[in-house]
Amino acid sequence: MPSRPKPQIPELLAPAGGRKALVAAVNNGADAVYLGLRSFNARRGAENFDLEGLSWACDFAHLRGAKVYLTANVLVLPDEAPDALATVADAWAAGVDAVIVQDVGLARIIREQLPHVRLHASTQIDAHDSATVRQLERLGFSRVTLARETPLARIAAIAHSSTVEVETFVHGALCFSYSGQCLLSSAVGGRSANRGMCAQPCRLPYDLLIDGVQAKTPGKHLLSPKDLAAIERLPDLVRAGVSALKIEGRAKAPEYVAIVTAAYRAALDRFAEDPERWAVLPSELSMLEEAFSRGFTDAYLDGRSGNDMMSYTRPNNRGVPIGRVVEAAGGFATVVLDRDLHADDTIEFWTARGRHAQRVGRIFAGPNAVQAAAAGQRVRIAVEAPVAEGDRVFRVSNAALAAAARRTFEPASAVDLRAAEVQVLVGLRIGEPARITVRLGEHEASAEGSVVEPARTRAVTVEDVVEHVGRMGGSGYRAGSWSIDLDPGAGIGFSVLHRLRREALAALDEARLRPWRDRVQAHPAVPHLQPVGRPAGPPELVAVVWSAEQAQRALEAGADAVFVRVTRPDDLATLPAGTWPAFPRVTPQDDVPGAWLADGVPERSMAATLGLLAALADAGCRVEADWPLNAVNPWSVAALADLGAARVWLSPELPGALLATTARRAPAQTGVLVAGRLELMVAEHCVIQAAGRCGSSCDACPTRRRAVVLKDRKGYEFPLVVDSGGRTHLYNAVPLDLSRVIGEIVESGASAVRFDASVEQGDEVRRVVSALRAVVDGSDRVPPLFAQATTGHYYRRIT
Repeated sequence: MPSRPKPQIPELLAPAGGRKALVAAVNNGADAVYLGLRSFNARRGAENFDLEGLSWACDFAHLRGAKVYLTANVLVLPDEAPDALATVADAWAAGVDAVIVQDVGLARIIREQLPHVRLHASTQIDAHDSATVRQLERLGFSRVTLARETPLARIAAIAHSSTVEVETFVHGALCFSYSGQCLLSSAVGGRSANRGMCAQPCRLPYDLLIDGVQAKTPGKHLLSPKDLAAIERLPDLVRAGVSALKIEGRAKAPEYVAIVTAAYRAALDRFAEDPERWAVLPSELSMLEEAFSRGFTDAYLDGRSGNDMMSYTRPNNRGVPIGRVVEAAGGFATVVLDRDLHADDTIEFWTARGRHAQRVGRIFAGPNAVQAAAAGQRVRIAVEAPVAEGDRVFRVSNAALAAAARRTFEPASAVDLRAAEVQVLVGLRIGEPARITVRLGEHEASAEGSVVEPARTRAVTVEDVVEHVGRMGGSGYRAGSWSIDLDPGAGIGFSVLHRLRREALAALDEARLRPWRDRVQAHPAVPHLQPVGRPAGPPELVAVVWSAEQAQRALEAGADAVFVRVTRPDDLATLPAGTWPAFPRVTPQDDVPGAWLADGVPERSMAATLGLLAALADAGCRVEADWPLNAVNPWSVAALADLGAARVWLSPELPGALLATTARRAPAQTGVLVAGRLELMVAEHCVIQAAGRCGSSCDACPTRRRAVVLKDRKGYEFPLVVDSGGRTHLYNAVPLDLSRVIGEIVESGASAVRFDASVEQGDEVRRVVSALRAVVDGSDRVPPLFAQATTGHYYRRIT
């Protein structure tokens, strides 16, 4: 029986938040690393790299067969575009192999000015369907990182139907919201996740209130998912046809990077050798748990998003359980160990009064203190805070595992851990120049010295040559095979052999790095656009609503256009007369055109995904790009116009001071959100499930029709809407009101202003739209729209 072909193993892509993490990733088997400079990257709180460090990182990785991808995965404000473009040009000259981009405007600039640069679409673009992936290819991307929420069946459908490479996350932290669609940190603290400064308010505690009554929930961390761990699903992901598996964690310690990369490398290599009998090893699962864990889940791969994927009680590392307190007295806790324990480990006691962590310190097994104890032993540990019988004990730092990880990136071993084996040829013929040649694959390099003379005292031997030329520690190479042409009686100083070896190996480095060394430093300029200007007359007043009642009241109040949010294709048949569809930010149907346009094409619509935007435009619809597409500069407006957008609604993260810079230079009409509660998150998980009320029938769920809010520690209440597909839409506690500056906004070039309704009753919608109508018509005596309101980012620049 013929043997089956070996599976095509995807690239293993690991994070490198700094130099040590990069070495850890490469030395533990990453095929590629992703890293950022100190600006224009989504982990600005990490160590990151300067250009000199980036050049070193590229050389280190390339000499060990790994690629380097630069993260330029943030939104770029219009006055930053020249610096962002220069950063990409400098990084390419330094040797990066691709640039990961979120901002489609920056991608458009790079494609035009630096067409040789390979572009990867960041997960921040929120690609989760084939139609969007096709449009990203049209925009110049060679690889697309899918949204973490994309289920396995759709991953496979996208990979098999796409000509671009498909990358998916395999391990690490999960955001509650779809990436690129979260404004929570931006709204509450001015630190934007779309700018690399997320403060992670999703990990904070919240109360769930239903009709004003606090619901009983399993914990307070209602927006905190467990961590993704798909190591047991590697066969499924490989067969799905993905090109790369990505580990999250640029903000994590290098020990974490080393441990997680090593576990996935080993698992992938074993699968490549024997896919039929492959299974994840318990030791690999244990390593991953010990590295960092909020609890693990692979729920999204199966299309699940229930309570089992959430970490309601713990937003940070929970470690691994090692036992329970069976006795507490005299400042000591007696614990029966479920796992081995070392005195240098860090443990955490979970008590009725809270949790506290400490170094283990001395372990007493019987009367004697020991450094380590085995699973099953009964031990006593001195405690730094009160504990009680029955309290659980977790290890949150495994000293031995961390020490082993450090040995893979500490200076003593960093360079040589993945040393390449070279063929060494030494020529020491009397009367000819001394010569050392090293070969590695297709590459060869030599160094020549002075003419070899007869020995004056002791002749050099073959053993001398092997010993002194073979001293390659610290070079990244080791001698494999030898060919030594040595005349009897030849003499040469050992220092000469050392110098020639160093020169030959340095020349070999340069030969291997030549494809990157030959790059020419570019100094591109940001391209000019052909602006369209805004039409004469007042701006169009637009309302976007959830319900038929809200739509009717908005029309009665004088809205020029009303868009009703639709969740499923069936909703299109029930749109109120005189309204247009606002298509969703999440389209779970992979066949987007077939699912949404099968029964006809609306004359006008609003789209929040690139796939639907292009499909609607190609079908002849006058489609507008919704603000979740994150246009914050004129080039992103141009990119969306390239896909067919008749108007682009600018991101609410664009500050007012830069509005004119964007709108007046844009090659398409633009609009600005001026009123309503900002939608801060859209998530697959239904928060209401935390109250234990889920009947798995979202459309008929009575609880989602009630008033549901999340209350934070400061007392702010964030309303939420759960749509008929079970997705959570979280809204700001304080509504936006820019009614007083609508004149400025129009003067800046916007052709439309907009009110987004969320949980407002019909009469409230009518009141707000009526007030906006008066402002648009020229009244300057309109009172504030809301009793308490915010101006959002109009007067403050996002960080």
